[in-house]
Amino acid sequence: MNTQNKNSPTDKTKNKLYAFVQRDEDDFTCIKLLSEKYEGIIYKYGKVGFGKDENPDGSLPMMFDYDIIKNPNKKELGDEKEFINHIGDILLELMEKQIKDGTAIING
Repeated sequence: MNTQNKNSPTDKTKNKLYAFVQRDEDDFTCIKLLSEKYEGIIYKYGKVGFGKDENPDGSLPMMFDYDIIKNPNKKELGDEKEFINHIGDILLELMEKQIKDGTAIING
């Protein structure tokens, strides 16, 4: 008999990079990564901002803080540029969605 070690992805989850998660005792929502490379890592964003000086391509650099809440595979992530780019892309997606639906909160 074959048994699965993991849940089979459904149409709604097979291409998702993340899911929102929250513990009962917390007053904030976290992100749980679903992609194979970072699967199971749970983190939350802190302060988010943009630089004053443009990059050579004319874009503004985005800066953000994050805290790792859970890292079940004990993967070292602190200085890993690929991980920071990955969660930065998720942050941009979330920001774009909030701006589009009018739920973004912007502090000066």
